[in-house]
Amino acid sequence: MRLSAYLKTGTMIAGLAVVAAAQPAWAQSETTDPSPEASAVSDIVVTGSRIRRPNVEASTPVNVVDAQEIENIGVTNLIDAMARQPQVGLGSSASSTTNTVAGQGLATLNLRNLGASRTLVLVNGRRHVAGSSGTSAVDVNTISKTTIARVDTVTGGSSAVYGADAVAGVVNFITKQDFDGIAAQAQYGSAEGPNTYYGSVAVGRNFNDGRTNVMGAATYDKTEGLYRHERDYAMSGLAYIPNPNKKSPDDGLPSFIMARDVYTNITNDSFTPVIVTPIGGNAAYSLTFTPDGKLVPFNRGQIVVDGAGRPQKVSIGGDGFKFREDALRTPVERYGGELQMRHQFQPSNDYITELNLFAEGKYFHTEATSQRENGTFAGDVAGTATGNAYRIQADNAFLPADLKAMLAAAGVARFDITRNDRDFGIRTYESVYDTARFVAGFDGAFSNGWRFETYVNYGQTESEFTNFDRLQKEFYQSIDAVLDPLSNTIVCRDVAARAAGCKPLNLFGAGVASQEAIDYSYIYTVRNDVTRQWNAVASVNGELFSYPSLFSGTSLPVAFAAGVEWRKEYARSVPDERSQKGLIFQNAQQITEGRYESKEVFGEINLPLLADVPFVQYLDLTAAYRYQDYTTTGGDSSYGLGLEWTVNRDIRFRGNYAKAVRSPNINELFGGGSEGYSLIDDPCDATRLNLGSAPANRKANCAALGLSPNFVQSTATRPVVSQGNPDLKPEEGETLTLGVVLTPSILPGFALTIDHYDIKISDVIASLGFRNIINNCVDSPDLNNPFCASVARGADGNITRVLNQVLNVAEYTNSGWDVTASYRTDLAKLGLPDYGSLSFNAAAGFLEDLTYDPVPGDASVRDEQAGELPNPKRRMNFRVTWDYDRVSLSYANQYLGSMVRSNQDPAGAYEPYKAPSWVTHDLRAEYRFDKFSVFAGVNNFTNEEPPQTPFTWTGTSLSTGFNGSIYNNLGRYAYVGVNARF
Repeated sequence: MRLSAYLKTGTMIAGLAVVAAAQPAWAQSETTDPSPEASAVSDIVVTGSRIRRPNVEASTPVNVVDAQEIENIGVTNLIDAMARQPQVGLGSSASSTTNTVAGQGLATLNLRNLGASRTLVLVNGRRHVAGSSGTSAVDVNTISKTTIARVDTVTGGSSAVYGADAVAGVVNFITKQDFDGIAAQAQYGSAEGPNTYYGSVAVGRNFNDGRTNVMGAATYDKTEGLYRHERDYAMSGLAYIPNPNKKSPDDGLPSFIMARDVYTNITNDSFTPVIVTPIGGNAAYSLTFTPDGKLVPFNRGQIVVDGAGRPQKVSIGGDGFKFREDALRTPVERYGGELQMRHQFQPSNDYITELNLFAEGKYFHTEATSQRENGTFAGDVAGTATGNAYRIQADNAFLPADLKAMLAAAGVARFDITRNDRDFGIRTYESVYDTARFVAGFDGAFSNGWRFETYVNYGQTESEFTNFDRLQKEFYQSIDAVLDPLSNTIVCRDVAARAAGCKPLNLFGAGVASQEAIDYSYIYTVRNDVTRQWNAVASVNGELFSYPSLFSGTSLPVAFAAGVEWRKEYARSVPDERSQKGLIFQNAQQITEGRYESKEVFGEINLPLLADVPFVQYLDLTAAYRYQDYTTTGGDSSYGLGLEWTVNRDIRFRGNYAKAVRSPNINELFGGGSEGYSLIDDPCDATRLNLGSAPANRKANCAALGLSPNFVQSTATRPVVSQGNPDLKPEEGETLTLGVVLTPSILPGFALTIDHYDIKISDVIASLGFRNIINNCVDSPDLNNPFCASVARGADGNITRVLNQVLNVAEYTNSGWDVTASYRTDLAKLGLPDYGSLSFNAAAGFLEDLTYDPVPGDASVRDEQAGELPNPKRRMNFRVTWDYDRVSLSYANQYLGSMVRSNQDPAGAYEPYKAPSWVTHDLRAEYRFDKFSVFAGVNNFTNEEPPQTPFTWTGTSLSTGFNGSIYNNLGRYAYVGVNARF
């Protein structure tokens, strides 16, 4: 059926419902005093449903974090509070965006470890514009805790209720309503290095006898950055090295072992060159320079060798380069304001008994930066560079005399060098975001209790990314310096380049290059992004009819909701023109621009089945359906079925099955291609040839590529190109949740929930990841597979480029358990002195399965991710709070189970292969005066560091190839603050 038919049908259903709801309730006399069972559905709304329910129970699990719990955690932004929830996997954060060329400081939510693109973020049940251009990922930095009343998290497919992107679930930020007064907060914190500053104020006022409420709020938040040199563990040079005692694949010894003080032995720590080319009796990498340009021996330290005695490009100790200035956490600064208004009209007709106007507006500005120390950014450029080395001519005018003599005696006309170019300027990445959002609409009630809502929603995010880059052609012109015999000055060899302003650049020392020479080839490039969202929704909900329950006669109201929705998304990303043309060293990017519209109809019904009979206090069935038509992928539908069975006040069962649909976003469809650089572990390297899921395949395929069994890869970073695919189709998810809620009457104040979830997503829209692509190419039965076409190798055998295109080829499965428990009691009820109350809250997540099948049915390339970084099988939070009079004291902890480096590693390949479990401890105290309170706390007061294994030790993704950002690498964080309320 075409969309027009569905729209007509949906509109007719909604229209009939509106007409029916608008009629006076003739069947009920004005003097009738209806019983509670027969009354219209009350005004309680549960996230995960548009139907107003007579109680807060629902068939889908809803995890609630209220404003007080957010305050107790002691953080100044919502992302750090939400990241503690067991259902929330690793998303973008201050520590996971340190190694990106754009998107620093973004804060995105990732439910069930299924990705931010499958997590729908709402504010007051309404969509929010994305923070990352071309995606649906909302930047939580644009949502301030100042006005938040609570946060509802619904895990499981909710697309039928809220639309696309809710495959993994929904996070709904609900703001305070009808706020009257002034509330202010100031907080300062320090983590033995980075400091945090936070201030907020909210002002609300009721007017017109309470019929009008206006609330305005302003927030300022600054978190300073954390850098390697500020943490001893990040300067320890922790790494895997080949086991020198490993002599054969079957000797039982690990292939790689952990070592400290491991540094590259091809680049020095003084920002001066190391000569790669053997010259006379001087071996490769044996000569370097002092900062003032003198030729000296290079101390490579203890060169690491593998079991066959092959030297590696790293050493223990020595004068190799040591990272110091890389960011472990990006500094983030943000400020913004919000405005909410609600006005209640006084309708005087027979059809509408309540009419409210509501409006929301916000603006947030966020700035974040990151930095990395430069390596030898070379690349294969004919005549000027090879691999990760610069090529220098023997007549270079900056060479010291002794080196020139050495070259002449050896008959060397040109040679290669490696160099860390930190003295030309550290590589910096700056991200600036401006987000604005406006919502306006009406809600109200008809005379017989039916309710309606209609609103329009517009949001926009503008982003600017500024990177410190290098113009390739100009750089190589400037380092090819010769002496001009006419002027007796050093000039660029290329005459045309000289005419264009080329200035010779001195590489042979540190800090010896002129600023004008640096300025000739080092520049700042700028990329500008914009994302816009338009959304309009109209819906009605209410009671269709009632009927008596079997066996008890209790009146059962059948509740219904229906509506229509229109949405338009637009995104444009325009990289710097020089980046588009590939004129800079890296980060070559193309313009991405795209848009789509969706037209949707939805309906939901709550059908009570039984009430007030033995073993059934209440039993109801909920069904939801949505049809959506996208201009990019056409029509599709999603649905959900839920069952809720309340046995009695002590026990309740719930179950839900949902089919969810997610259409590809703009980046996935129209991404023009962006280039980033990653440090690649080549599976064909001699140290990895016997590893992988199929070592025999790997050996045969690497040989077929023309690589020797003794091949040793270059350690240079290589470009990974990501781009969209206009032929994508929607992905589909199926979610089953089954749970029980226990509130035993023999233990008042106690509640326990246990829920099992099972998710399967087919036709997954995903990039396979450069590591999977490279490994799967050579681990497949032969080279004729879908992966090898994406891996390019140079004449020397090294990987030169990886294409990471999104495809519809994968499948995700995800299952596990969620458990929450809470208990609150007065001490007097426990037979103790009457000194206040105790409350306990605990939440745990148990991950059973998280499997990514890039090629469904091919077990040889299956990626089982449960229990590997960053997906622990066990996550737990616990808090106990004592409240007495004006005092509140609390203790909390956070637990992450042990995680392995990768489930795909052969047994015994890496030692250690597992990061141990990790626990942090928090303390908080608050004292309340009449109109203000003071509070202080220490998070991670035992100063737990990220586990010290080579894949987790920095608590970020820097230089490990694995993202360890699930660990909080801030360390001990102490804070003090004050709250005021007038």
